[in-house]
Amino acid sequence: MKKLFLLTLFLNFFAIYSQAQISHDLEIYSEDGLNFTLIVNGKIINETPQSNVKITNIENDYVQIVIKFEDGKIASIKRKNVQIAAPGSGGNYPVSTVYKIIFKRGVYKLRFVSRSEKKIQNKY
Repeated sequence: MKKLFLLTLFLNFFAIYSQAQISHDLEIYSEDGLNFTLIVNGKIINETPQSNVKITNIENDYVQIVIKFEDGKIASIKRKNVQIAAPGSGGNYPVSTVYKIIFKRGVYKLRFVSRSEKKIQNKY
């Protein structure tokens, strides 16, 4: 009886813990095809500059982003608290979020494009 209780307790804990790990995806691309290096929360994501960078399994709802362009003449883009999770959801479900780099009024800026619920395959 004691073993059955402990087994049930463990399985319940495992089920709750597995649902609590929410990981988001983030994709950033340049409209003009400019190559850039992406730094998220102080970590360099791509060593080789690219025009499209995708990050999977981010566990934070908000991140700090620095975008350094391959062309050193273009000023870096720095953004604090870039929202990945859906607003008002409290980060309750994983999402895939897309931002783009645009050229507006003589300056490159980071703009939100879309956010959709992330499709998760069951492993069973």
